[in-house]
Amino acid sequence: MDIANIKVPAGLKMNDHNLSSVSRGRGRPRTIDPDKILDVAMTHYWRYDPADISINSICRLANVSKPSLYREFGNEDGLMRAALDRYAGVVLSEIVNILQAEESLNVTLDRLIDFICIERMESGCLFYKMWYGKHRLGSETLERLHELAEEAQALYEVFLEGHRDSGEWEPESSIAFSAQYLLHQIGLASMLRTSGQDSEFIRNTLSLAFSVFTSSRGGATLPQ
Repeated sequence: MDIANIKVPAGLKMNDHNLSSVSRGRGRPRTIDPDKILDVAMTHYWRYDPADISINSICRLANVSKPSLYREFGNEDGLMRAALDRYAGVVLSEIVNILQAEESLNVTLDRLIDFICIERMESGCLFYKMWYGKHRLGSETLERLHELAEEAQALYEVFLEGHRDSGEWEPESSIAFSAQYLLHQIGLASMLRTSGQDSEFIRNTLSLAFSVFTSSRGGATLPQ
């Protein structure tokens, strides 16, 4: 999904990894398909625990040699960072679209719940899988993960500020904390999906969690 034209807060750059083809082997040059490798890596990191997917498995599934993969992405950490970028461009960009659709607060929160509960997300969220297992990540992937976390925080803050300024939401806690609350609730819900929890339970759980934003135009009081 091309998100280059999506209007986002300053610094938000959920773009795909910059890719290029390289030659490998002797004799007549052969090129590898970086997009295919990234699709394989992203899909398997997302479907399973990223720490459980070896570089040898990615090479076998993508039908590419390890030296060729390393020439393209540098190392396993470089591949994982690129796969995270691909995930941001393909999947997380859909959340950007939801938050920036300028719909009512209730409708937007319902759409976030729907997104977490769709069949496509039954394996959970790759971003949160990496976040909760970040002690096992390489430095490049970890750096990009923190960048995306900061960008997501800024995105949710802008979203909440807009509904506060329109009078639709009367916060009793700081915008920053409220944005963190939303992010963590979505993260916990995505990990429940990873564990196999049924979507109806997750839908009800998120509806209850999000009710603090919609009940009596402000809901329950969150901590400052």
